[in-house]
Amino acid sequence: MTHPHFLCTGLIRRRQILAAGVGSTLMASSLGAQAQGNFPSQPIKIVVPYSAGTGSDALARTVAQGITDKTGKVVVVENRDGGGSLIGTMAVAKAAPDGYTLLIAANPMAIVPAGQSQPQYHPVSDFVPVAKVGVIPLVLVTTKSLGFKSVGDLIAYAKANPGKLSYGSSGSGTISQQEMELFKQAVGIDIPEIPYKSTAQAMTDLIGGTLSVFPVVVPLVAQHIQSGRVSALAVFDSRRSQLLPDLPAISEQVSVPGYVPTPVWYGFVAPRGTPSQVISVLSDMINASMDTPYAKTRLAALGAQRITVSNEQFLADLKAEYEKAGVLAKKLGTYK
Repeated sequence: MTHPHFLCTGLIRRRQILAAGVGSTLMASSLGAQAQGNFPSQPIKIVVPYSAGTGSDALARTVAQGITDKTGKVVVVENRDGGGSLIGTMAVAKAAPDGYTLLIAANPMAIVPAGQSQPQYHPVSDFVPVAKVGVIPLVLVTTKSLGFKSVGDLIAYAKANPGKLSYGSSGSGTISQQEMELFKQAVGIDIPEIPYKSTAQAMTDLIGGTLSVFPVVVPLVAQHIQSGRVSALAVFDSRRSQLLPDLPAISEQVSVPGYVPTPVWYGFVAPRGTPSQVISVLSDMINASMDTPYAKTRLAALGAQRITVSNEQFLADLKAEYEKAGVLAKKLGTYK
């Protein structure tokens, strides 16, 4: 028979062990809360999955400067170009979820994996939305010699001459291809795609008349529209561009059930598992930086428009675009 003294001693020891475990847990939670409370206590890195000089790069540097100006905190921008944005995106997906590594994301973040049966990342489950901050619409431009004055002119000509026109894109998995293909399906026209490695070459062919149609972001085409070298028909958005206020939104000219144009959007995301308190701090910092006079000037120069949406809406938008891109890839036969 076990002596009562040993039973009592065993119970005391088990209680001490349990108390020590609870104490350690509480201490770890306390330290974690303190670390989050002091966030950020070291430089924040924004990874741009494209080369310097792109819209993503310009916006990332604008936000980095704005945060530093307002808070004194150091924010560095790192360009990780390659793989059609895959290299930089994967680097952030694998980074520590501590808030010190962010990705500036745009449409390809959702479009690229949607066209793959075994994607290397998922835009929703591998990342946490931090802030969706701006959009730059694509402009539907045509070569001057066609004489189109409206989207209606383009549709009528394309229906009367199927396959005769051509449109330029940046290739599979890009927003220019996605928007043009969805537009074609919505209005029932046949305009074959010509993929280009550079926007500059596509623009040269458009001005020269060897390319018929080109969906391109506002800042890269505004000067050609204003000089009269190309004809602009609409912006792929549900509202007009501040840089081209006289140009109608495509939704003003095309009303087809289920067709909703998507502009090029920009936002910031963090690795999955980043604490919600840290996300909240980052979101506040980024949004505050976007509302500085410096940022507003930079946005205007880029032809970008400021947007403010909740991170819940940002997440819903990511899901919707991912699903839409997957359906389109299967229709086009580009799903791998």
